[in-house]
Amino acid sequence: MMMRGFLSLIVCSLLWGTACSQVVYDITGVWVDGAGKTLQLRTLEGGNVEGEFLDSVVVATDGTFVLRGQVDRKQCAMIASAKYGFRAIFLDGTSMRFTINTGEYSYKNPSASYVLDNETKDQLAAQAMVQFWGDDYIRNFSLGGLGLSLKRATTKGKQDSIAAEIKQVEREQWDQMNAFLQQYNDSDVAPYFIEMNMLRMMSLEQISSFYDRFTNRVKQTEKGREIGERIALLKKLAPGSFAPEFELTTSDGKKIALKDLRGHIVLLDFWASWCGPCMDEMSNVKALYEKYHDRGLEIVGISMDNNKAKWEGAIERAGLVWHHVSSLKGMNRCPVAKLYQVVAIPKLYIVDKDGKIIAKDLRGEDLREKMDELFQ
Repeated sequence: MMMRGFLSLIVCSLLWGTACSQVVYDITGVWVDGAGKTLQLRTLEGGNVEGEFLDSVVVATDGTFVLRGQVDRKQCAMIASAKYGFRAIFLDGTSMRFTINTGEYSYKNPSASYVLDNETKDQLAAQAMVQFWGDDYIRNFSLGGLGLSLKRATTKGKQDSIAAEIKQVEREQWDQMNAFLQQYNDSDVAPYFIEMNMLRMMSLEQISSFYDRFTNRVKQTEKGREIGERIALLKKLAPGSFAPEFELTTSDGKKIALKDLRGHIVLLDFWASWCGPCMDEMSNVKALYEKYHDRGLEIVGISMDNNKAKWEGAIERAGLVWHHVSSLKGMNRCPVAKLYQVVAIPKLYIVDKDGKIIAKDLRGEDLREKMDELFQ
């Protein structure tokens, strides 16, 4: 009898702990002239700026709406309409009430229609995080074009002028990041800023420097600890470190492990059949394979696909004749993607004959120059 009671207590405690881990959201409001329109709630988990569907509601005839439910932890999200913009929010268990006026909508300011009663620091931080993403999306296009122009510039004066423009854009980027830190380094949203805006394309030094300026309280939140662990893993993937070992199944059902290719220079190419930039880069990768395979280059294409037919079809259509492996679990659940901290593709690692990482994230001419250097 005592044992049965003890077990019951354990079960109740587990259920209570599970219930306590849930975060309730309670979003209400009025959408002026919104009767019959659909409003969605989308989470921004994994730094996905398009969001992942969580909930939706059709606005009532009197313009009111209610979104109520729960998520498994605090997280960033957005409320959005297909034609009338979106508003970033932070689901932290507090109730939110909005007034939506679609007459205020502008594609240049997609959140202008959404007015939140009683703005909190965390809600403002979520807005600032997504605003940075939009601004940086444009900045990175600019930096890409300027980088190409710099390589093509034929005079010292032109090179200096373009280099100055690049520095100015980079300065604007850091100024905006610094402004976020000054206002929100003690906000629970701060770690999400790294996930959304930095992990995909910023240096480890920038990411670490940004994280170090969080308050200790934020670093100890669930997301703060998660980002701290990811930074530690990224440090283990820096050039000069041994590439993590893995084994996956090839497209013809065989197993291949990274250690099987020791003694070769190995290019690890994380890609997917649905990734346009990945497929655009394949002609460059093919040319390098044809040029250096006989001299010891091996390529392992690690697919983020979850559809075997589409994966194999892309390999055949593009004539990709090197090693191909996949867990067929997509990017978020692929164990090798997690091991190599792949949050966006294409992503490349170059591994030397001893199994150490030489370089990563090179594309186009930069990749060609590095391969030429290695096989010179």
